[in-house]
Amino acid sequence: MSGTESPHAAPERYELKRPLDLQLAVLRSQRSALLQGASEQERSVIGTIVSELASNVLKYGTRGWLELRRLPGEGATQDAFAIEILVNDEGPGIADVARAFEDHYSTGHTLGLGLPGVRRMADEVEIRSRPGGGTVVHVRKYLRGDASGFQGRFPPVHRRTHDTSTRWEAASVVRPRTGRLVSGDDVVVIDQGARLLLAMMDATGHGAAAHRVARTLAAEVAHHAEVKLDTLMAQLHRAALGTVGAAVALALLDTQTSRMRYLAVGNARAARIGGGHATSWRGVSRGGIVGRRWPTPFVQSLTIAPGDVIALWTDGLHATAGRTAQGLLGSGDLLAVADAVVQDHARPHDDAAFLLARWRA
Repeated sequence: MSGTESPHAAPERYELKRPLDLQLAVLRSQRSALLQGASEQERSVIGTIVSELASNVLKYGTRGWLELRRLPGEGATQDAFAIEILVNDEGPGIADVARAFEDHYSTGHTLGLGLPGVRRMADEVEIRSRPGGGTVVHVRKYLRGDASGFQGRFPPVHRRTHDTSTRWEAASVVRPRTGRLVSGDDVVVIDQGARLLLAMMDATGHGAAAHRVARTLAAEVAHHAEVKLDTLMAQLHRAALGTVGAAVALALLDTQTSRMRYLAVGNARAARIGGGHATSWRGVSRGGIVGRRWPTPFVQSLTIAPGDVIALWTDGLHATAGRTAQGLLGSGDLLAVADAVVQDHARPHDDAAFLLARWRA
């Protein structure tokens, strides 16, 4: 990586020796003058990257430091500026850097989601490490600047084909309501090999406050992905206490047992829309709001088979979204189907999210 620092933006360094240093680094990086002009969503992304990298320093490296730098944008990217994050620790080093980027690979008996998550959020990531010699991580994130005044008729759409194994394929589309750049809806897909965990969050309201709640819950799902669905939902409820709350749907597909378990609170929708089963299935959601009104959890269970397609969507889409997707499955890949559904069924004055997952035949 290369670049010239702005003469008006001196780098900021945060020493990392104890848990309090981690909290301060995340808080100060999000409020840093180096991020002047960044949108609230971009500040949140930078804070999340800092959190993951600093956590790794304290977890594996014992101590180190993190430095934040601001660089001018590059013309070809049409970005306003870039943020570089340099992290140096005094730990034992990483024996296999390539494997460190794999989801769920960890030498610290954790879920191992830190570096893979950073790679997905950042535009460029470099690691230099050797056993016994510590680790240096260099991250760059391009930012488009504060677009909070956006008043366009059509909001941006966030499309994603999720990284999955040969057993699974998944795709999602999230679209903020008209006039907003960030969404209070979010999705998480975690491939656990024989199992696939799906999560969909629909925070109450819209805009930055709802977006923060959705991102908080998404992070909780990632950090507690191995627990039972009812335990995970209870964890999400605790994480959302004191916030505007959210509707949440969780689904766990298992190829070893050929079963799917589903648990939802609030106005969430789910259906099996493809596969060889003669009977259809629709998810049941208990009334309530995660973080505010907690109902008695109800976990559904159903048989699944190779070729089955499961759809989850928020109430920002019409109830017929699943039926439309079912009719489109033969005409394109999952991302194309999800995109078409959101284009046709999204309500203009609400955030919308649509998620498809298929057990490969």
